[in-house]
Amino acid sequence: MEPIVVGLLGITHPHASARVRALRQIDGVEVIAAADDDPRLKYFTDKYDMEAREIDEVLQDDRINAIMVHSKSKDMVAHARRALDAGKSVVVEKPGGGTVDDLLALAEAEASAAPGLVVQVGFNVRLAESITQAKELIDAGVIGEVVTVSARGAALVGEHLTQHLNQPADMGGALWIIGCHMLDSLVHMFGAPESVNARVHKSPRLSDERSREDSASVLLNYSDMSITFSFDGHDHLEWFESSRISIYGTGGMIEVGILPQRLRVYVDEDRGGYKAGWTEWTQSHFTPPFARTELNKFSELPELENISNFHPEMRGWVESIRTGAPVVAPVADALTVARIVDACYRSERNRGASIDLPSA
Repeated sequence: MEPIVVGLLGITHPHASARVRALRQIDGVEVIAAADDDPRLKYFTDKYDMEAREIDEVLQDDRINAIMVHSKSKDMVAHARRALDAGKSVVVEKPGGGTVDDLLALAEAEASAAPGLVVQVGFNVRLAESITQAKELIDAGVIGEVVTVSARGAALVGEHLTQHLNQPADMGGALWIIGCHMLDSLVHMFGAPESVNARVHKSPRLSDERSREDSASVLLNYSDMSITFSFDGHDHLEWFESSRISIYGTGGMIEVGILPQRLRVYVDEDRGGYKAGWTEWTQSHFTPPFARTELNKFSELPELENISNFHPEMRGWVESIRTGAPVVAPVADALTVARIVDACYRSERNRGASIDLPSA
């Protein structure tokens, strides 16, 4: 079992600590150092028992063979490229950059990297057991041919006012930084759409143009099906608690909940191990809350308490490094998500006009 020794470039994203905790539960994995020019670096490294270093010190350490990037979006690709040039595999926090051009650059860096190096983007909602099971049922034809899909996502109320969602170099705000998770899950389940129609607005009663509120109604168009996706930034529930995906097929339907994870399956006759009618599975409601209540001193957003989706994400990354297994959240999908979000903003500028996406 190949030892995996990990360093961090950037620590101010709240997911940094979640991935550290998830990695340290995997046999043969160490997380030993982090670098950031933010003055909160020492607090983070002391809290999670690692060394505070300069970026070059992390990259030049021969023991470190894997890097996690948790910087501002605009710096993600540069950090990832330097890590790959140093011979280290990387996982890059979602959405993988600040713009479509950033994701194109990340794809180019992946293509030119040394054989065996892994590049993974930090989309882990797609790895929720409820989504994994739903995808398996769809692929097996349990609900027949999928005709339409309806999805919902949201940011936490007030999150659109944070610095995290208002970085000048990012191509958008809440839809890009938070809505990307649900869009990635849809791409994971159904592939890339052919075109996008969208209206993306702000509520003048709730915020002004200085915020990137991004309340959105999105239509993803496929050759033989359609997906609607609604998103806003005024949800008083926990992150992802109200997020849903409803899939309608010719022989049944599936309803997917993200947190707590939930799956409701309807089939019109006994099929695929399911009895005719409704079958429901719900994760225990006694799971940890999504966010920790203690003050987070290295990020303006709360640290995560519920890291259930980070476990399969980090196991997948380590398995890809060790065995060459397929990457669980590939750059190609992250590029598709970036193109979808970019198309949403362009569609809004054209009053909801259809925007074609490049073919895969």
